[in-house]
Order: sequence, then structure tokens, then C-alpha cells
Amino acid sequence: MMYWSKLFIPTLREGEDLLERAGYTRKLGAGPGAVSYPFLGRRSLRKIVQIMRQEFDAIGAQEVLVSQGRPMAELARELRSHKQLPQIWYQFQTGVEACSFDASIEGCRERHAAVAGAFRGIFKRCGVEVEIAGAFEGAKFADPEGDLDPEPFHTPGCKTIAELAAFTGLPETSHIKSLVMMAGGKPVLALLRGDHALSEEKLRRVVKAADVRPANAEEIRGLFGASAGSLGPLGVPGLRILSDNALRGRRNLIAGANKDDYHLRQVTPGEDFEAEFFDLRRRGGGDDDGEAVHDGETLSFRATELAWLSQDPVVEPHHVGRYGMHLDRLLWAAAEQHRDEDGLVLPAAIAPFDVIVTPVNFATDAQRTTALEIAEAAETSGLDVLLDDRDERPGVKFKDADLIGAPWRVTVGKKVEQGLVEIVERRARLKTDVPVGEAVVFLSTRR
Repeated sequence: MMYWSKLFIPTLREGEDLLERAGYTRKLGAGPGAVSYPFLGRRSLRKIVQIMRQEFDAIGAQEVLVSQGRPMAELARELRSHKQLPQIWYQFQTGVEACSFDASIEGCRERHAAVAGAFRGIFKRCGVEVEIAGAFEGAKFADPEGDLDPEPFHTPGCKTIAELAAFTGLPETSHIKSLVMMAGGKPVLALLRGDHALSEEKLRRVVKAADVRPANAEEIRGLFGASAGSLGPLGVPGLRILSDNALRGRRNLIAGANKDDYHLRQVTPGEDFEAEFFDLRRRGGGDDDGEAVHDGETLSFRATELAWLSQDPVVEPHHVGRYGMHLDRLLWAAAEQHRDEDGLVLPAAIAPFDVIVTPVNFATDAQRTTALEIAEAAETSGLDVLLDDRDERPGVKFKDADLIGAPWRVTVGKKVEQGLVEIVERRARLKTDVPVGEAVVFLSTRR
């Protein structure tokens, strides 16, 4: 049992980000990695990790820990015989990363199906509905090989991807489309494969901005010193660069040079410039086909990439599958799908607490004693319990309980004199008066 007064739960009454209002997250500094997780957020993430472990262990996967920045494939060199195959390994870094190793492509497909099943089990238990984007194989683009440096070349009069493709003789899929967008009044650069279109709704969700619009000609010229049609991701310090997943793993592409009538060949995302990868493109009209090779099957929620599964054709002496899932985005997706006007309504499996015991006035002997008895008995029965022992008005306590999203609240008030407490189911808003001695049984049978 934990006492609210001793914990750091920094709830807020206002704000657009519900996880931040509920005290699960805090934005410290700028940039995509500037989110911190106080106690409640970390507790939910820990529950998500436990679910992931259980689902991966169920398919025979083995947990490992490889040095930061080193691929699991390096450790796989210690596999000395095909008789040791197949293998599935996973580890936790910023999210969960997994690799499968097989002696044949058929085996790799089997492992892929097993991991995809584990992912679906994780999503189901976390209460997150997802959609499957792309196909298993993915499209294999014949990008030029080699570690080549970007090279400028003159492209007179070429302003559109179609004009560039005709000029270079390369398909639109070999070009990077660069779009300058104003998100909440701040510029961002959105990158897409040349034949794809941007979904402004997906971009809005990624940047968490209420309004998103294309930058005008004056804004573009002020940022890049060039006009639309010649823009690219190189040499734009301080500007947040967001790339669609279809560019993940591509090499030696064509991009704008940020100089009118000039472009760059041999531009490789992730090497020649840094970007954050998301699902940004507009789907429909047949453009769902043709995922990049390293985005073979993406499990996504709305505009947010939650997980990825990909297959390397051959990495001697093994066929290798690579998989991953974002912890923070999974929590964010759960928060988006399980909420109401008063706060979070998280599934019990990932809520930081199962029940909040709320004495209306903790200073009152009868209420304090009853609240402690119920909280201790509930914890003994296996429930995660938070006791709100704060010296706050009842309304503040109730609002905070609704905001942080525990599935159940036990209110210990004046009815305790009649031997009753009120149990509130957060999701259904259903209130039930229950005898004090039956409160824990009531909760335990409805888990």
C-alpha cells in the first residue's frame, strides 16, 4: 500500500497533453527525447514491460542485453551451428527490440508470424487497438550501393518530383519529397518518398499541435534561403526533421540542395542527416503498397508508429528478422483510446494502481481506520492500492482520482457510520454502496 501524500504525483488542472496533466509525464527541455516519466508513468511503463516479457517468453524468446549501440546480430556470431537455430532474442533499451535467426527464409517467416502474434497479444492486453500497415515482404528498391557522399547537380526548372524524375531518369520512389510545415507556429520539415503524399492529420498528432499548415513562400525563403522545389534535409540546423517510415533504410536518394535549381544525389537518411521516423503519409488510392524494406510490417495506432517488423533477405550465415516496439508510444496510444472528459480510464493491466482508497476526511478516526483496513486487506488480496491520505477537499481528491485513471475508487465517507463504503467503477461511472467487510471481495471478483 502506498500513501498519496508521500508520492510525487504532479497533476495539473489544465493542458492539452492528458498524460502530462495526470502526472505521468513531464516535458523537460526541447526535442523528442525530452519527456521524463515521474512515478505514475514509470509504474505503468513497468507493467507494460512485464506484459511484453510474458508474451515474448510464451513464444520461446530469450531475454538478452547487448551493449548500447551494438546490434544483436553481433552476439549471434557466437551461434556455431545451424543446429542451434531457430533463435528469438529480445532486449529492453528505449523500447523492446527483438531479433530472430533462422537457417531458411521459410523459418524466418515462421518466426515473423510468432513475433507478430506476440505483438498482437501485447496490444490486446494493453487495451490498444491497432491497424496493420504494409505487407511482410515489403518492396525492395534497387538503391545505388556504396557509402557515397552527397553531390550537388544542376536541375534547371525542376520544381516538382515528376519533373525531377523525368530529368534524372530515376523513378519518383528514388526521390525525397521535402515539405516545410508550420506546426503550432513552429516550422518542421516533413520528408516523404517522392511518390507519397503527406497526411496533415498524422503530422498534427505526431507534433501534438492544434494546427498544422504548409509554410508560405516567404517563410520558406527565410528558413532555407531557397524556394519550394529545391528544399532538402541537409544543412538545416535547429529545424526538427520528421521522416516517413518509407524512407527508413533507403540509400543514395535524390533530395533538394537548399539552393534554387540545384539538388543533391546520393543522400542517405540517418547518415547524411538525422531524422525522427513516423508514419506520416496519406494512405488510400493504392499507395498502401510499397513499404520500404526495413518497414516490412508496421503495427500502428492512428498516426503513430508503435512497432515494426522487418526481414533481412540473407545475413550469412543466418536469415535475420528484426522487430521493435516503442514503450512510450504504446502508453500514449492507450491514453488516447482510454480517456474521457475527466481524465484517463486506463485498462487495469497497465494502470499504475488497481484501486484508490479515498477517505473523505482522513483526520476522522472512523474514516481513517476503515480506509487503512480496506487498503491493507486489498493489498493482501493482490491488488495495487493507493491510499489518498492527503489533507485536501473531497472534490480535489475525486478529481485527481478520475484524472490518473485507476479502475476503482473506494470512497470512505459519512456512510461508514452505517457500515458502508461507496465503490466507484471509473469506466462505467457506476457507484455501489457495499458493506465495509465485503469491499475487498467486491473488488477482487471484478478484476
